[in-house]
Amino acid sequence: MSEKMGPVGGNNGDAFNDGVCDGVKKITVAKEGGVFDCISYIKIEYEKDGKFETREHGTIRGELQEFSVDYPNEYITSVRGSYGHVKYYETVLIKSLIFKTTYGTTFSVLGETNYSGKQAVTEFMLEGKNGGKLLGFHGRSGQALDAIGTYFFAEDSSLKHFNLQGGNGGSAWDDGAYDGVRKILVGRRNNFVSYVRFEYAKGEGMVPHAHGQRHEVPQEFVVNYPYEHITSVEGTFDRYITSLKFKTSEGRTSPVFGAVAGTKFVFEEKGFKLVGFCGRSSDAIDALGANFGPIQAPPAPPAPLIIKMGPIGGKNGDAFDDGVFVGVKNIIVAKEGGVFDCISYIKIEYEKDGKFETREHGTIRGELQEFSVDYPNEYITSVGGSYDRVIYYETVLIKSLIFKTSYGRTSPVLGGKPAGTEFMLESKNGGRLLGFHGRSGQALDAIGTYFFAEDSSLKHFDRQGGNGGNSWDDGAYDGVRKILVGRGSTFVSYVRFEYAKGEGMVPHDHGKRQEAPHEFVVNYPHEHVTSVEGTFNRYITSLRFKTSEGRTSPVFGEVVGTKFVFEEKGFKLVGFCGRCGDAIDAIGANFGPLPPPSFIKIGPIGGNKGNIFDDGVFDGVKKVTVGKDVYSITYIKIEYEKDGNVEIREHGTNRGELEEFSVDYPKDYITVVGGTYNHIFNYDTTLITSLYFTTSRGFTSPLFGEMSGKDFNLKDENGGKLLGFLGRGGYAIDAIGAYFEIGSGNGGA
Repeated sequence: MSEKMGPVGGNNGDAFNDGVCDGVKKITVAKEGGVFDCISYIKIEYEKDGKFETREHGTIRGELQEFSVDYPNEYITSVRGSYGHVKYYETVLIKSLIFKTTYGTTFSVLGETNYSGKQAVTEFMLEGKNGGKLLGFHGRSGQALDAIGTYFFAEDSSLKHFNLQGGNGGSAWDDGAYDGVRKILVGRRNNFVSYVRFEYAKGEGMVPHAHGQRHEVPQEFVVNYPYEHITSVEGTFDRYITSLKFKTSEGRTSPVFGAVAGTKFVFEEKGFKLVGFCGRSSDAIDALGANFGPIQAPPAPPAPLIIKMGPIGGKNGDAFDDGVFVGVKNIIVAKEGGVFDCISYIKIEYEKDGKFETREHGTIRGELQEFSVDYPNEYITSVGGSYDRVIYYETVLIKSLIFKTSYGRTSPVLGGKPAGTEFMLESKNGGRLLGFHGRSGQALDAIGTYFFAEDSSLKHFDRQGGNGGNSWDDGAYDGVRKILVGRGSTFVSYVRFEYAKGEGMVPHDHGKRQEAPHEFVVNYPHEHVTSVEGTFNRYITSLRFKTSEGRTSPVFGEVVGTKFVFEEKGFKLVGFCGRCGDAIDAIGANFGPLPPPSFIKIGPIGGNKGNIFDDGVFDGVKKVTVGKDVYSITYIKIEYEKDGNVEIREHGTNRGELEEFSVDYPKDYITVVGGTYNHIFNYDTTLITSLYFTTSRGFTSPLFGEMSGKDFNLKDENGGKLLGFLGRGGYAIDAIGAYFEIGSGNGGA
């Protein structure tokens, strides 16, 4: 995360932009005195990805002065100086520069200042908030240094940074700051630590960073994130890191990884947790530092999927607990009248894993009464009744029971007339009955229930189809990545759903695979299934899916029988349920609220001719190649990245002069697509006449084509990343539009 400042100074000279590096090691400045009276030249030695690179601006004239820092332990935190009009050059130039570092060192004034008694100058100060590190320069230069600006690391004031401990060998690295740490692996070689791998938490996902060289099999320390955090890092070093040890918020301590030898260090701050490491390494871990962030209150544990209620009634009899099943199909109750006046017995027929099991409690006496539901399409949603003292037994017993279902049906009162204390056991939001518990002996002393805790944010669609096969329920996930459907004769025999869970995938297969299945891929998380259509005739005979991007799958199967549709405005598919054996007998679904959009679609802008193209949404753009002739942009070739793989898309006609623009993706990415479009009389149509691109690190591509006609500037207002192109193209590029990630306003890394 960087912050761009300036440039300050004059408006002449050529613009330069070094972009963002890891840090600055050395600066050399040429001071031109006398009538010239300015800074004529600056040379900067940067570090980037463990390598040193130099950039030079201006013209070497006059006395050279040099300023070095003890990088990476020390870094520049502010750049100040002055600028003013230089009569000899008849322009405004930089006249002095001063640098300040984290060690408190201030480099002596370079060039002339306001105190020399010469022509008045304007002073300036460029510095990162909270002591952020200098990452790069930009500005203007030619015969001298006309203007200067900076990139500073936008230091997060909520973080506590611990400087590197260890030796100065190897290359510098910095993992940054994440939500926490899930796992640490440490490998040894001889008497030092040679390898580390940190698995950081980012949202529900995991981001790994590995450093050093793996020799022996590493040892690991797993953290129960998000309920546990690392709160202390201890170690020793003797030129290299020789040992490491970790403590957590739950009071656990890791083994000592390595041999305790040399100088000891401790990274620890009360109320803070480890969120990232930095260091130096090559064949070993030379040095280690860390970022700690405030410990937030742990997230509330997920709401239970099952709610246990009761038991209600008397305290005699033996306790029973049937536990949790998939559902209840049938209940039989024995009503004992006369002086006994109670429910003496209950028998429940449950389903579990496609099989029916019965449980019996109490003693069979009296009249038997039965209540059945159209399971699994119908299920019990509440259990009511009454209990009172029965004089004959000298104890409190259940006197009556009554059940309600998801169809809105209410059973007859089972047992005697309600008497004594009435009760009602039911789940919020209509959750289904999963099991009973209670007390029984000569009769039914007490009763309690297990209900499924229905998620009120979900929209449930009941199963459609036949009653054959075994029931299944995949539950609810974040979304759907892929659907595969296989046929058998005239029905759907097989389905496979690949659900999204965080950044991972959870597959569920049902039915019997006969013919090779057909697949429908969803561009999750940028696209979601919003509609499921199908038909059934004893079995499911066809399925079809629609998405949030307006796409519709082929019809899988044959449209025969009764039609059904699962669809709710503003909702997405998050899980299926159903019944199956050798075929898909029935299917139902859970839909959850659609998330706010993660990207925006802008355009296309330009002409109305040519063939429509739409590349959709990728992870990012690595390279763009543009073709141009004397009239317009003729061709565009985009190198996208998706899931670590490179994919190419081409539009227009490859002719004319070709130029390309590459970005250091994913560290840098395109945030702006600009250019012009105009009516071309030779072709009697409107075409794109020029294109340029700007990145998160402030780089701007060369201008491709000639600016003529109307300007356009496509971007997300908060600096979101370019994800894909759309438009129209044929003999040339007629129109262009773009997909941008909805940004956070933080800019580039």
